[in-house]
Amino acid sequence: MLPLTITKPGENVNICSLTCSFDEAKRLREMGCVEGSSAVIISNQSNVILQVGDTRLAINGNLARTILVSPE
Repeated sequence: MLPLTITKPGENVNICSLTCSFDEAKRLREMGCVEGSSAVIISNQSNVILQVGDTRLAINGNLARTILVSPE
């Protein structure tokens, strides 16, 4: 498992774990970023843009470090 910040644009990943605070994890799950789901990295610069299904999420770098993913 790797932090979301290490991924490259265009890469397909599986979301493995949300190690952020309970409230942040709850909000991410409400927006579709749940463990076991597939996602595509749209952009990875100071912030990460992550597409989960039809939803695009802009995630700041600090929060992105707490989202652990594995390559598909």
